[in-house]
Amino acid sequence: MTEQNQTKDLAALAIEFWRLAKIHERTVAEQTMDQQKKGAAQLRYAYGRLTTILAESGIKIVCYDGQEYEPNLPVTVINADDVAGAARLIVARTLEPTLVANGTVLAMGKVALVRGD
Repeated sequence: MTEQNQTKDLAALAIEFWRLAKIHERTVAEQTMDQQKKGAAQLRYAYGRLTTILAESGIKIVCYDGQEYEPNLPVTVINADDVAGAARLIVARTLEPTLVANGTVLAMGKVALVRGD
């Protein structure tokens, strides 16, 4: 397996882990306060490990939640028709993160936008 294939595989695995972490986040929010604290701590630890492992391979996860949308962002907008013509757009939710390695986009992110005007 080449280094390029390993990087692509690691990127794909990171996206799947990130999705699973987001599902876990929503599930934790529905639990008791004590369970929420434990679940949130576990999630922070696992996410920290993910970012460390990716950083060792030169890969960075980028999420855009709450940021102003710019057309040059390396993302696919899933609801572009719903917000067409808006003067200002905000990323309401990152559905998949963008993965970047050494300035090169490995995987385009997916986002949902809301009108910011």
